[in-house]
Amino acid sequence: MIRGCIVIGDLGCDGCNRIMEHGEQYLVVEEDKKKIRLCVDCALKAGKARYAKEKGEKILTFFQ
Repeated sequence: MIRGCIVIGDLGCDGCNRIMEHGEQYLVVEEDKKKIRLCVDCALKAGKARYAKEKGEKILTFFQ
């Protein structure tokens, strides 16, 4: 299961070990009872996120 979330406190990215700040978007991938949290940059590199154009605006989406 994948979920797009927003950081409400300091949280570390499991991809690059960077501390994500309050209000930043991130992705949670849950497989086999293990949660992996990825910042936007790591999610884009892993192909789990993309930018889409919706109503003339460029938006980030974690859902294919």
